[in-house]
Amino acid sequence: MKIFYIYLIKRSFLFSLFILLVFGVLDSVFRLLSELENISDSYDFLNIINFIFASMPHNIVGFVEGACLLGVMVSLGISHKEGNLNVLRSAGSSPFKIVALSSVGALLIVIPMLVLDDISFRHIYLDSQIDKNVLLEKKVNQDDIKWIKYKNSFLSYNNIINNKVFNPQLIKIVKKDKIVSIKSSVAEIKDNNLIFDNNKSEYFELPLRAKVSYQNIDHEGILKIALYRSYFASSIIKEDILFKAHLDKVFFKTIFLPFSIFILITYFGSLIFTSLRDSNLGMRITVAVFGAFIYKLLQDLSIGIFISYNLPMLLGVILPAMILALLSLDAYRKI
Repeated sequence: MKIFYIYLIKRSFLFSLFILLVFGVLDSVFRLLSELENISDSYDFLNIINFIFASMPHNIVGFVEGACLLGVMVSLGISHKEGNLNVLRSAGSSPFKIVALSSVGALLIVIPMLVLDDISFRHIYLDSQIDKNVLLEKKVNQDDIKWIKYKNSFLSYNNIINNKVFNPQLIKIVKKDKIVSIKSSVAEIKDNNLIFDNNKSEYFELPLRAKVSYQNIDHEGILKIALYRSYFASSIIKEDILFKAHLDKVFFKTIFLPFSIFILITYFGSLIFTSLRDSNLGMRITVAVFGAFIYKLLQDLSIGIFISYNLPMLLGVILPAMILALLSLDAYRKI
């Protein structure tokens, strides 16, 4: 029986990895077509290709959930067609054990991907974003300008990525009749010092909220997110509470992702032995894709409601999975 189990794990791993790579390639093609709109003398085709390849490892993490579910469903479907699942059931293996063991192959992809993304992929992605922004030298929309005050200095900027401030302009009031202004395309943050393109340096303490914007939360590492959450834990300011809720959302969704994938595989895997046992592989994939889509919608809706009413974010993230787990228990009980 061990040979069959190893075979199921290996097959689900290979199918999940293959589907993940296909998703990554398709996503990169669409991103390439989108980036071609920005092509210029400074941001040429080679720069675009470098940006696409540098972004790909981080971007495909977003497809891990769907790829693993499809990989296991395809693996189980083929094994069912070959009669391997009937052999395992005849030998005394329960449907839950078969599906759970098949999910191991997919989870062998998920956990390393999350770890690599946290320590490497996201850094490569952010660096590529910085290089792209510098090469593009886009005109800044005035609606995107943000202002921060520190003592007698004012700083305007467009965005902050990895300690790089884009389109900064520092206005410092030295005396009532003397104002100093420093402006550049990019400034670097080092020990609360802003170092501009012209090597001019000014001391300026940026608040944490300025360093982490809503648009960049999804690209922060899990350890940084945990640190930021602790900074805002005791704040009673409405804006800080809302910001912490979004930090909690990213933190718990990332931590819970392997369990979420396991529960999705467990539920839809049960259909191989129940209502979908006589259907073809295409039908199984269609049901799994549609079901995973509904699950994501419910999770986003649950999170949105819990953010709006300032409820515990952990519960908002896991509530759809808890419902799916109960449906899974009922499904396996009936097999």
